[in-house]
Amino acid sequence: MMIRISVLLMVLMVTVFRLPAEEGPMEGSGQLVLVVADAWESTVGTLTRLECREREWKVLDSWPVTLGHRGLGWGLGLHPAGLPGPEKREGDRRAPAGLFVLESAFGTKERQSPAFPYRRTERADLWVDDPASSHYNQWVRSDDLPGPRDWKSAEVLHREDGLYDLAVVVAHNRRPVVNGRGSAIFLHIWSAPGRSTVGCTAMAKARMRDLLGWLDASKRPLLAQVPRAALSALALPDGVLAAFDAPAASRR
Repeated sequence: MMIRISVLLMVLMVTVFRLPAEEGPMEGSGQLVLVVADAWESTVGTLTRLECREREWKVLDSWPVTLGHRGLGWGLGLHPAGLPGPEKREGDRRAPAGLFVLESAFGTKERQSPAFPYRRTERADLWVDDPASSHYNQWVRSDDLPGPRDWKSAEVLHREDGLYDLAVVVAHNRRPVVNGRGSAIFLHIWSAPGRSTVGCTAMAKARMRDLLGWLDASKRPLLAQVPRAALSALALPDGVLAAFDAPAASRR
């Protein structure tokens, strides 16, 4: 009987401890962009960069960002579906909340970005935001399509106002694409400090440069974006939460 109990305890110990904290949605990730707002309706938040070094998450720095005109709403990404709170929809002017892969970057200028995929935009580059289109929530080149356009609206990626001089694609509602759940979600340059967006997350141009220079595709960078009260719903690794909650002086 004692032998059976000992064997059972050993099995339980292996079951509990064999999985590292990062398994699950964050498995394989070594970089996290964490955006936290005060509430669902908040139009501003704080972005914190975290990096996993020698199996320990460390906070690098933080800076202010702006969010959608109507705050945040749950998007479609790596987090569980059906969480309590508003849902992101096309045209609702909310930025998506949840956990998302950061796919790639783009901008209006040539840029050397060996660690993270980057594409220079041209005037023909569009991101379709019409839910009725077969190209919904996809990057298209209007001069490369074999047939006629099947959309009534699309985001121009080669903008003249500088907002997309540097931008990062957030994989919200991307695989699979669900019609009407939101499209064209980016991290990009803000128009002015504190000025909210139509659904993206924006920041100062210098900060976008810092972010893009840091992102490394080999570290599977992710975006976690939520109101503070919903942070636990993302089930982030304990190491991430401990690093984020640690007093600033102890992070050095």
